[in-house]
Amino acid sequence: MTATLGVPQDMHDALKAFVDAEGMDLEVVSSGECSVQVVRGGSDMRSDLRTLYAGGWIACATGTGLALKLGVPPGQIGRLIDHLGIKVRQCELGLF
Repeated sequence: MTATLGVPQDMHDALKAFVDAEGMDLEVVSSGECSVQVVRGGSDMRSDLRTLYAGGWIACATGTGLALKLGVPPGQIGRLIDHLGIKVRQCELGLF
């Protein structure tokens, strides 16, 4: 079963094109049930396993959990959060 990213309609086409170009096994939908919701957020918005805040931030451990939840490699999650302008904080390796 392919995991789904729910996105606002105005973000759908660009995110779908990115996911397809990266070869990610994710479906991008703008309505209905989804595994993770993508929404616009400010730099103070912390993403979690249910919601990715484009322009916000995510803890490193949460990014790893997100990869497991969506069934994709961590490197793909890294490219996805980069594409969404999400900053990594609380890095377990002390890199960010």
